Amino acid sequence: MGRSLAVSMAVAASVLAAGCATPARVDQMISEPGIAKRIAAPAVLKENVALRDVTGGRETNPMWVSSVGSSEFEGALAGSLRAAGMYSENRQAGRYFLTVHLEKLDQPLVGFNLTVTATVNYTLTERASGKDVFARTIATPYTAKAGDAFLAVERLKLANEGAIRTNIARLIDELMALRIDGVALR
Repeated sequence: MGRSLAVSMAVAASVLAAGCATPARVDQMISEPGIAKRIAAPAVLKENVALRDVTGGRETNPMWVSSVGSSEFEGALAGSLRAAGMYSENRQAGRYFLTVHLEKLDQPLVGFNLTVTATVNYTLTERASGKDVFARTIATPYTAKAGDAFLAVERLKLANEGAIRTNIARLIDELMALRIDGVALR
């Protein structure tokens, strides 16, 4: 009986030492373009992109693994678009609205260096005409190395945040280069 109690306590201690999963942090997923990019944003998109729907996120179960919830993802998108000078604070006033669906967050089960790939579908629609002017699925990987965090649950959270941050950065780059009907938006 004493041996099984000791084993049970050792297992419980190792679970507690491993830590609980925590959700991705919005501030760590915001992509902040440099001032040159902010100035270079197409005039038609300046403060004209409103978020319509952000779906597909999954809330974190503290007893399982870190994930990215839809509300955290929406906060990171809003912050990133704001930093790029594109975000419309009023959802009803933007000339364009962005519909976003987090299709998948590929996460490893184990490892020292953890690579997460975020696959997100973005659709930018002109509000007045209802015409989609941009529709892309963007997949971006990000690796959190063993030296970035001691605990694997923390490394996985860092990899989730990095994958979303790089995905949003790619979206902003593509929006900056957007052409409609063969005409650049600048």
